[in-house]
Amino acid sequence: MRILVCPHQMGMGGSQLTAIELAAAMGGHGHRVSIFAPAGVLVDRARTLGLELITAPDPRRGREWVRKLITVIGQQHIDLVHGYEWRPCLDAAFGAGVLRRTPVLMSVLSMAVPAFLPRGLPIVVGTPALATRQHSLGRRTFLIEPSVDMITNQSRDVVAARARWGVRSDELVISTVSMLTTELEKLQGVLALIAVVDRLSADYPIRLLIAGDGEGFEQVCRRAQQVNQRHGREIVRPLGFLPDPEPVYEAADVAIGMGTSAIKAMAHGKPLIVQGEAGFWQSLRPDNSERFLHAGWFGAGGAGVRDLEGALRPLLGDAGLRTELGRFGRELVGYRYSTGRASRRLAGVYAEVGSNRLRLRRMAPSLARSAVDVTRYRLAERMGDVVKHETASREGMVNP
Repeated sequence: MRILVCPHQMGMGGSQLTAIELAAAMGGHGHRVSIFAPAGVLVDRARTLGLELITAPDPRRGREWVRKLITVIGQQHIDLVHGYEWRPCLDAAFGAGVLRRTPVLMSVLSMAVPAFLPRGLPIVVGTPALATRQHSLGRRTFLIEPSVDMITNQSRDVVAARARWGVRSDELVISTVSMLTTELEKLQGVLALIAVVDRLSADYPIRLLIAGDGEGFEQVCRRAQQVNQRHGREIVRPLGFLPDPEPVYEAADVAIGMGTSAIKAMAHGKPLIVQGEAGFWQSLRPDNSERFLHAGWFGAGGAGVRDLEGALRPLLGDAGLRTELGRFGRELVGYRYSTGRASRRLAGVYAEVGSNRLRLRRMAPSLARSAVDVTRYRLAERMGDVVKHETASREGMVNP
């Protein structure tokens, strides 16, 4: 089968990494897969994996994106279009689906699924909780949880990783790999983490490594500089964007993250504190793992810095506990999130979805509703409606 995979962007992020890594794995299942996406830092990663890349316009230029998509479908004789996140999914529905009758598969790996996505199209989600919810809404839903290559994502040389950042042998490293954006309160979480590390550095020899970029990077750098000056040494080190953040995971004694970043930290055998929004921080333990397996590596609501400090202190003070929880996390990822398991599942979904052309009569009502709802969102976005923008973020409409 000839498949066109359409990530929403090629900047660093869990959704698009999953898209290209699973696309590369499909060759082993007899499929020919190309990537249709705008230029970005993950282009080199896709090429390294042997994928054909077709440069797409920015998805925000919807009509231009759809025109080129239709051209590519004809030239490449595409059998199935697979969009990731709402914008490519929606535009593929109107372009590939309506104008070419090409089967379209949607994947939404955000924490929520936008209600306006066409209910007549099959959808892939990343958590059992989301799958249950989408089934209840009458969607044809497939569950494929985030995948991690267990060979690539493992700690091989911790000493070398720590030396790269100038970490002393007696220091305890806290690492986080995150976009520094207000979406899902990622930036607010990193700033809270800096404040807690500032306080805990009086009791522990801590070094905080922050990998990631975004609109909050300068603010993070200013906070880091203030903390470092106050203590007379480097405690917080913002690293900016890293094409390969693996050494940051590897150097950690304790990892902090959400979503795919959390899963990758566990794959490296690191004890994890899950970051969420509205003050949510929680250490992964055997007695709460089922909650995260079901609902995803995220959370909402908590006591903020008090919970974060309460989660950090036991881990910083007990090397045996760090080892135990790190081992538990890696075993959990190997069992639940391996790339091999996800690729086999996706190959089966492709075989099922790709065998049927779209029925426009069945699709028409949901497409009409989708067009109206997304137009309202785009108007609010252009007018700078902050409240609606934040609501959209929580409903999966603002992509990382």
